[in-house]
Amino acid sequence: MRIAVKDASILIDLAEGDLLGLWFQLKIETHTTDLVLREVKQEALWQRVSPFVDAGLLQVHPTAATEIPAVVLFSQAHNISLPDASGVFLARRLKAYLLTGDRRLRRTAEAEEIEAHGLLWILDRLVEHAALARADAAQRLEKMLAAGSRLPPAECATRLRTWRA
Repeated sequence: MRIAVKDASILIDLAEGDLLGLWFQLKIETHTTDLVLREVKQEALWQRVSPFVDAGLLQVHPTAATEIPAVVLFSQAHNISLPDASGVFLARRLKAYLLTGDRRLRRTAEAEEIEAHGLLWILDRLVEHAALARADAAQRLEKMLAAGSRLPPAECATRLRTWRA
């Protein structure tokens, strides 16, 4: 089994697309940090995320006080937010891959030799493992795009064509 660390953008997108429950059906151990969760708590979607935290499916790691200076320096050096930097640190510590919708964060993770994936990769896994029907995947992708998710248009169009066929 692999371990995944999620950033706020992925949690928000999955909640927006009503996909969090399906994600956890994949039985991938899933983690995030307290700093990331703080961002999600500011969103109206918190009520969709909190049950998974309460059930222990989304494991939340506090950022240690001793780690804060390094997280701040990393954040500044790579021009990413503190929550995003905390996610990179956690992914490194857990030897996990990072799930993010942020291109800069993905590039930073990959530069740190941390495997990184985005929302389309998650949708592909859900379809591949039959947790989500192709037609439903297309419908949910359209819903997330309509809600403002910033995904690569060409890759979205390809998946929409494939999933509708």
